Amino acid sequence: MKVFVCTIIIFIGFIGDHAAFAQLRKAGTDPAVGSIAQMKPSVVQIKFKSDSAKPEYQEGISGTGIMVSDEGYVLTAAHVVTATEAALRANNATKVEFFVGISIDAIPGAGASSRASFAYIPCTIKDTDPVHGLAILQLAQSPFSEAFRLGTKTGDKEPKVTLGVAKLDQSLPPEGQTVLVSGYPLSIPTLVTQKGMIASEPFSVVQMQRSNALAGSLTPEIEDSILLAAEVNPGIGGGPVYLPGEHSVIGICDAYEPSPIFATQRPQTVVPGAAQNSGLAVVIPVKYAIALLQKNKIETKLP
Repeated sequence: MKVFVCTIIIFIGFIGDHAAFAQLRKAGTDPAVGSIAQMKPSVVQIKFKSDSAKPEYQEGISGTGIMVSDEGYVLTAAHVVTATEAALRANNATKVEFFVGISIDAIPGAGASSRASFAYIPCTIKDTDPVHGLAILQLAQSPFSEAFRLGTKTGDKEPKVTLGVAKLDQSLPPEGQTVLVSGYPLSIPTLVTQKGMIASEPFSVVQMQRSNALAGSLTPEIEDSILLAAEVNPGIGGGPVYLPGEHSVIGICDAYEPSPIFATQRPQTVVPGAAQNSGLAVVIPVKYAIALLQKNKIETKLP
C-alpha cells in the first residue's frame, strides 16, 4: 500500500539563466542551489474549489505540477486531481474545479512578501495514464501570453511572474544517486525542496490493454518505478524529481510508503488502522510522462 502525497485541507520570467547557473557551480556552491533556481520557474501549485457544504472541502491545495509546454500544459500525478475530486464528491460536492497557481513576486517595497502570491488559471484534465498514475492538465489561458501578463497588473504595477518550461530526461539515475524533489507540501505557500537518494528501482508486471488489440485481450508489460529515500509529505505529489547540478526532470513524485505504528506495551502489537511515513517515496519515471505527452501531440523540452 502507498499513500498518495496530495492534500485536501513577467517581464514574464522565462527563467533559464544558464550563465548564473554556471557561475554558481564554478564558485564551488552546492550544485543543488543552481538546480533549484533553474527548476523553480516550471513548478506550479494546483488548487481545488468545490461547492461542498463543509468549509474544509470548499477550497485548498491538492498538489504540485510541472509546466511542460508554453502552450499551457501541466504535468502532475493523477491522484492530485482524480483522488481529490473523488474525495470532494464523497463529501457531497456537485461542482469541482481545479486551478494552476503561477508564482508571482510581490510588488517591491517595505514589508513586501511573495508568500502565497499566485495568479490562478482554471484548468481541465486533458488526459490521464491511470496505470502509471499521471495526468496532463490544460490551462484555460497560456501563462506565457501577453494577455496573462497584463492580467496580473495592479494599477500601473506589473509584478514579476516566475515562469518557465521544464526539460524532461528519461534516463534513470543509479541507486545511491542524490536527487531533489520540489513542490508545495502541507499547504506551505512557498516552494519547498527536499534532498533524497535513489533507494531502489523496483518493477512489477501489469496487464495492459493495447490500443490495437481486441477488447479484453491483455498483454503483460513491465512497470518500473523508483523508490526514493526521502520523507515527502502531502501536497508535494506531482512535483519534479531531479539531480543536483542538473535541471532536467527524471521523475514525478507520487506517494509515500507507509509503515505501521506499534503499541508501546510489550509484546509490541500493530495499532489497527494507524500508519506513519516510512521515509520511502514512490517516484514515477518520466519516460511514462513523455509517452503520455507524445500521445497527445504536446511538444516538450528533451535533452
